[in-house]
Amino acid sequence: MAVDRIDNVPLTERARDAILEAILEKRFDERLPSEDTLAEMLNVSRTTIRTALQSLEQDGIISRKRAIGTTINAHVRPATLALQRMVGFDGLLREKGHEPGIEVTWRRGSPRPEIVSAFDLEADQDSLIADKMYYADGRPAISILNVLPWSTLRDADFAGEVDASIFEFSKRACLKPIDHAVAEVIPVVKRDEVTPLPVETGSPFTRLHERHYADDSALVAVSVVDVDNAYFHFEVFRRS
Repeated sequence: MAVDRIDNVPLTERARDAILEAILEKRFDERLPSEDTLAEMLNVSRTTIRTALQSLEQDGIISRKRAIGTTINAHVRPATLALQRMVGFDGLLREKGHEPGIEVTWRRGSPRPEIVSAFDLEADQDSLIADKMYYADGRPAISILNVLPWSTLRDADFAGEVDASIFEFSKRACLKPIDHAVAEVIPVVKRDEVTPLPVETGSPFTRLHERHYADDSALVAVSVVDVDNAYFHFEVFRRS
């Protein structure tokens, strides 16, 4: 390429992600530095930092009080944030002490009947179907099936690679990037062919049915996420 591609991710979002990453990697103790210090660290304006911190506060990551400053909420850890996809599954496995790995394959075709039934899709809908497997120390730990209607892609002749994160993939490859997702948590017991995870028959595992939406509420993709409970459980943060 003659010129480098411009990163079109808003500066505030990049600042927010950088601060969140530092929090999860425990680079700060119980509180964050001042807005001025963070602005200097990230080489951005104080206004950008203030907006990024407001976003983190809305998500329950931090608390901000006069005379006390900005403190990191005690519940914040990958297991709590993974359900919101604020933390990647590889990061979650790493936090649990495992060496993560990932394998991604995709094809063009129609979704399987059980996927059509679960999400009320069209049976013959032309789709991009991506299978992802996250490994913990070489053993399958998390299985993800993503289905995106082919009509949601920018390039009708798409033949490239699919990112591990469906959110990142949608930003670069879909007409409308994913803005938010709704996840239904389903307790499941292993039966024949019910999951690609190597859980013993009769053993429980966790399944998520996720619907991914653009900012105008248009459906962009659906996902089935299977998690081996031997590796982790999701946690839900509630605030009064």
